[in-house]
Amino acid sequence: MTTHALTQNTINQFLAARKKAATQIAIGVLLCILAAAPLLILISFTHLGLFRLPLEMMVILGVIILLILVAIGVSFFIAADHQTKIYEKLEYENCELSNEQAEQIRQAKRNFSKPYTNMTITATVLCILSAVPLLCGVFFTKMLNGSQMDHLMTGLVAGTLVLVAIGVFFFIKSNITMDSYNILLKTDDYTLKKKNGRRIMNKYAAIYWLTATMLYLGYSFLTNNWEHSWIIWPIAGILYGIIEKVLSLKNNDIAPK
Repeated sequence: MTTHALTQNTINQFLAARKKAATQIAIGVLLCILAAAPLLILISFTHLGLFRLPLEMMVILGVIILLILVAIGVSFFIAADHQTKIYEKLEYENCELSNEQAEQIRQAKRNFSKPYTNMTITATVLCILSAVPLLCGVFFTKMLNGSQMDHLMTGLVAGTLVLVAIGVFFFIKSNITMDSYNILLKTDDYTLKKKNGRRIMNKYAAIYWLTATMLYLGYSFLTNNWEHSWIIWPIAGILYGIIEKVLSLKNNDIAPK
């Protein structure tokens, strides 16, 4: 693993770039999660008779909105990548700091601990409350028949996605910023051993997410099951984290100390 001695200017630029990228990535992910919500609402309201236009037209409109939101989200990812690309090697290589630099970074990390905790609490609460829109469907069981209830639940999923998207926004923004300090200090998920796992996963990240996108769009268009195909995204996100963790654990025995 290559060792890099960092100047104070490099450290300051790295932290500033990561802070800006944290917001950009968080917004991008938020938009990608929200992208399916308009489609679900259009499908639900059309089935319930609230919209008079044909279902096929509503689906096309929903897909157009979905693609626009995903495109905007991807533009934020590209902007964030542009911000941090020059410092990417620090995530996977050894960062050498002077004692003074290390202490300054530890102090900055301590100063961020309260905002980090507040954002984490907010994100956790929102993700827990994300089940509320679906649970509210029970109040309509006596008013709607079976198929109508299913269509209503489809629309309520959009409310769940909104809460999840906002929660994930705070999770990502807080964690990327905190990770910036951990990268430099080589602590938590950025010890030398774990950096090896991240380096391996980074090589295949683009292919992984392109494959997930292909599966989502392919399955949705072939089955026309847009009401349920959104589940591919949370599964893909969880699976990505599992694979990265497995690679990190696997490298515990082979990574240089």
